[in-house]
Amino acid sequence: MEIFESAVRSKGDFAGVFEYEETDGPQSATAYFYLCEAKGDAAGPIIGIIHIRSRAWSITEADIAVKWDKDEQRVGLFVFGELTAAFDAETGARYGGRHGEDFNAEIPWS
Repeated sequence: MEIFESAVRSKGDFAGVFEYEETDGPQSATAYFYLCEAKGDAAGPIIGIIHIRSRAWSITEADIAVKWDKDEQRVGLFVFGELTAAFDAETGARYGGRHGEDFNAEIPWS
């Protein structure tokens, strides 16, 4: 199973990208959130990576959303409606990750 979700900033310069993949079955599952340069509607080179989870995960595409904040400075990953990780596109700062490991990061959002 693979889930892929992304959002490109309206300027067209950066994209937030979520990827969940079970390459060799659920035991090898991984989930990552990336900040990438954008090339039109496609993601370009990866600028930053946040590890979200390793191991099987009962999620669907409907459980995942990638959104830019109102100022389009930060792009966030929402899992089950909760902000789980974010990148600040202006400073390169990374927030959150490690979903399901009792980890509550302070993630700035506007």
